[in-house]
Amino acid sequence: MLHLSYKVPLVLSLEEFIKKADKFLKGYYAGGNESQDVEKMLKSIRELHLEIDETSLEQEFELYCEKQDLLNDYYDSAWY
Repeated sequence: MLHLSYKVPLVLSLEEFIKKADKFLKGYYAGGNESQDVEKMLKSIRELHLEIDETSLEQEFELYCEKQDLLNDYYDSAWY
């Protein structure tokens, strides 16, 4: 079974960011106020960076990979 806990916060943050990016792009192509739009987009990028706990995500991902490696080793050795 795939352990998803390390993915959930990242996915939710990215979904929120994509919504903001989509809104930015629609405004940009509609000829909106570029200066204000760019400032809003940069602010969203900074907020996204602050929302994501990179260290925690990396640790959880490494743990997940180690577990998968151990399981794969177990299943590989079971065939012999």
